[in-house]
Parts: sequence; structure tokens; C-alpha cells
Amino acid sequence: MTPGQALAQLSARASLYDLRDRAARQRSAADLRKMFFALLPVVGPDLFVEAGAHDGSGARRAKRLLPEARVVAFEGNPHNHARFAARHDFKGLGVDYILSALSDCDGPVTFKVLTADQHSAQGVYSGRSSLMLREDPKAEYETVTVPGVRLDSLAEAGTRAALWVDVEGASEKVLGGAGALLDKTALMMIEVESAAFWQGQWLVHDVLAHLMARGLVHIARDFERRHQFNILLMSDAALALPDVLPLLEMQHSLARYRKE
Repeated sequence: MTPGQALAQLSARASLYDLRDRAARQRSAADLRKMFFALLPVVGPDLFVEAGAHDGSGARRAKRLLPEARVVAFEGNPHNHARFAARHDFKGLGVDYILSALSDCDGPVTFKVLTADQHSAQGVYSGRSSLMLREDPKAEYETVTVPGVRLDSLAEAGTRAALWVDVEGASEKVLGGAGALLDKTALMMIEVESAAFWQGQWLVHDVLAHLMARGLVHIARDFERRHQFNILLMSDAALALPDVLPLLEMQHSLARYRKE
């Protein structure tokens, strides 16, 4: 199957939502997150990684579901990291909340903290900051140097991994540093774009081609925005677990019958 065929297959999930309605699009994103977190304890990874963690909410939720797993959250914006490290006791919660930008190499990297775009001033706490420059000619940044790290630096940390990747256009860099870890990945949710928001970024077809070549199977997607959305993928081994398919069926059913 090609990435285009995979996307066409995933588009059938749009029948669960009225995509003319912004609230329905938001509900599609919430439903996909519910599916992801419902699958976590069923798949039972011993390593969970949140890439582009912002406030680390995904990692904190994962730790509650997977108390024995190692849970790591990477945030590249130093302003966000300082703000949320002061707000949450990550160490006490059992979460490694790390100031680093995931990339395809280890070592210092230049991170672009978005401070303004064509619409408005953003402030240094924007969740849209990235290793990448935006396609917006009016974008303004504060450039900072932060540690860069490959996901493969965690490849020895577990035997089965789950990943949540939301890296604002830097998927090529993050996945390029994750070859060994992807071989251990049982469950993954990743934000993708079908139109370029960042200069030189991988688009959804590129991301899917890379992940499908590593044996990951597309399961579902959301429709939060027209050209930016999340895709859920699983390994064949995870899909063979006896409780996975019944859970997927129930989650699809709930998405249809949950009230708007």
C-alpha cells in the first residue's frame, strides 16, 4: 500500500464527523487522543516518549496509566520548560521532563521560538516553536541554542515503546534520529501536515512512507484542521495482541455515537 492509498483509507473516518463544524473537528482530535490513551495499557510499553511536550500533559497522563514504564518528555522551548518545570513536580510524578529538541544528531541545535506571525504577536510561550522556519514571511523568532538529542539515545531503555510526536514540522529530523527506536515502537501518534507550514518540511506522504517502511500500520486519524492533523499507527505485533482489535472497534463505535 502507498501513503496515498493509506490516506484515502483513513479518510473514511471523516464519516464520523461533520467537518463543516469546528466543534466536530475538535471532537475528532479528542477522540483520537482517547483512542491513543486507551490503547496504552493494552499495548503495555515499558518506554513512553512525548516529543514536543509543551506542558508534559501527555507524559503525565501516560505515567498514570503505565506506572512501571519509563516516561520521558522532551521540550525544546526553554521558556516553556522553565514555566512548566516550576508548575509540576515532574520528578515526583516519575516523569523525565527534559529541555532538549529531538533531532537527527546529538549536540547543540538552534531552536526558533516563535514570537509573532502574520496574525498576531505570540509571546515566547507559543506552542508553535520549532527547529524549522515557518513559511510565513512575517514570522519573527527568538533563536536559542538548546541540547539536541536523537530518539535512538533511548533505544536501550525498553523493549516496547510508545511515542507521541508533535514537533511542529520537524518530523524528518526527529524520525531521522529514531531508526533503532522505531523498530521497538508498538504505538505512535504523530502530527503531520498536508501543506507546508515550515520551510523544507516533510509532508504527510513523506512521514507515512517512512513509517510504513518501518512496519508501522496506520489505524486512525483526526480532522482537527484542514491541512494539519494527527495519525495513529501501530506495529503488526501490537495489532496481534488479543485485546487490541476489540478496543479499536469500541473506540470507533464510541466516536460515532458520542454526542456532538
